[in-house]
Amino acid sequence: MNLRISTLLLLCSVVVSTYANTVVTFATGVKGEPTDLYEYQLLKLALEKTRNTHGNFTLNIHPNIANLSYTRLKVEVENNAYENLIYKESASNEVIDNYAAVQFPVDLGAVGYRIGLASEESKQKLKNINNKQDVMDVSIIQGRGWLDGEILRNHGFKVHEGRSIEGLFYMAANNRADIFPIGSYELKREYDKYKYIEGLTYDESICIYYPLPKFYVTNKQNTKLAQRVLTGLQAAYATGEVRALWDQFFLEKIKFANLGQRKIFKFDNPMISKVSPDYEQYLLDPQAL
Repeated sequence: MNLRISTLLLLCSVVVSTYANTVVTFATGVKGEPTDLYEYQLLKLALEKTRNTHGNFTLNIHPNIANLSYTRLKVEVENNAYENLIYKESASNEVIDNYAAVQFPVDLGAVGYRIGLASEESKQKLKNINNKQDVMDVSIIQGRGWLDGEILRNHGFKVHEGRSIEGLFYMAANNRADIFPIGSYELKREYDKYKYIEGLTYDESICIYYPLPKFYVTNKQNTKLAQRVLTGLQAAYATGEVRALWDQFFLEKIKFANLGQRKIFKFDNPMISKVSPDYEQYLLDPQAL
């Protein structure tokens, strides 16, 4: 009888443990209301899709989110500063080595299509780009320490770096280099934000593409969280919910970039050689939208 009771108690404890509430701490370096962000909504969707299999969850916001930088976030994730701290990061070999990375492309790969801010003079020059050799002669503006700069330099591009975000737009407007490429769905938002800068416009002729998947990352010890989020994302993708959410946030912005009318020049990304190619099945083709 005692053995039967002990077995029953053990089974109950396993069930309780299996369905225990999971506390997750969301963080980002993007300013603004975090719950309005696509990356927050997608993470919440993934956790909801796994509620029946992995239990309830509490999705907290980092208590100092208004003052976070991505540099600070990396340190906090490495130190496991908050329970199940998780944020979106550009995939790289360093990320794969140092974090538990959820290898699902958060934005379905759209950010890899790079569209450029430029001066009026550069815009006219870019109209004459016809082949890959032509585009290799284009000088690029990037932020200091950005992964993009490493990728582009690896391919032989001349990269001019700036420290402040606003300063990069001034560099483009003042013709310090030919083009300041950003993600295709970022173009409208960033141009509308900085169009007060005299001389700033955007190129309408070319697009530079390289794989730049964005993954959720967390501390290496948080493997259960990483697997749960991956399982949830895969399930939501299969039902069409990921694409529906993506459309809600990005479809009109991608259309503004007019990728279908641009000459697209494709390059590889040597910084993601340790990333499994499995994520590629979830990439969409923005040109087909």
